[in-house]
Amino acid sequence: MTVGISFRAVPGYFGGYEKEGAGPVDSLEVDHLKIIRDLVLPRDTETRSYKLFVIGRHGQGYHNAAIERYGQEEWDAYWAKLDGDEYGDWVDSRLTPLGKKQVGETGALHLEPLTKKLGGLPDLFFSSPMRRCLETFAESWKPAFSRDKRETVEVRIIENLRETLGEHPCDRRVAHSETVAEYQNYKYNDLDTTISWLYPEDYPEEDQLWTADHRETDNEIDERIGNGLQELFKQVQPNQRFLSLTCHSGVIASVLRNLDHPAIKNLQTGKLVYTVVEIEKTA
Repeated sequence: MTVGISFRAVPGYFGGYEKEGAGPVDSLEVDHLKIIRDLVLPRDTETRSYKLFVIGRHGQGYHNAAIERYGQEEWDAYWAKLDGDEYGDWVDSRLTPLGKKQVGETGALHLEPLTKKLGGLPDLFFSSPMRRCLETFAESWKPAFSRDKRETVEVRIIENLRETLGEHPCDRRVAHSETVAEYQNYKYNDLDTTISWLYPEDYPEEDQLWTADHRETDNEIDERIGNGLQELFKQVQPNQRFLSLTCHSGVIASVLRNLDHPAIKNLQTGKLVYTVVEIEKTA
């Protein structure tokens, strides 16, 4: 018999999901990260386990800056299908200087205090493979690594937890070897910490998901992200209760839908979502 898993968000811990049946939350109006209950997770059972899940949106990439520059309507109609403009390259976009500043501030204002409150770093780190997410992980978690020193930090890459696929080159990843050459064994200039990105053994060299002629629908991305969450949670052991995922706005929206969590509207670049997840083994 094959054992699968199901998952759902648990209300009552954070301002983004205060109670069952809560509606969408506008992150510009409501402190969706507000802790409204002590972060003591329910006791695990034989079939159910509980995890604190910190989900980070990458900081401003060069494509995000272009959306601000041209406006959403012009971006969708024309610019989104180009590889870049005079200000930067959008293919598998890197972070702008502002984007790096954003995520550094998020790390100092939120991630470092949270890990201090909880008494340590997440048990497992996960990330989208896109370059803007690798850079976001490194910059956003640096304040926490400065206090909770680790010689090596391992980050598990999940290909399915990428931004909405298709048509927009900003969401097409570059060759795997190119990313590895640039980012593998990432070292900080002022910390004795090295980041090791862990890819599946059969990770493809070229992008096999992105296509130029079809943009994913919400139903299609929800199916893909659901598969990505299955892959993620199957790697988690019962005693690993604090998890981190660095990804994208479209991924976060889909993750929340997959978890039956209220939508978090207007989540800006570099910002976070916190949630408690119940994972149940199913026959």
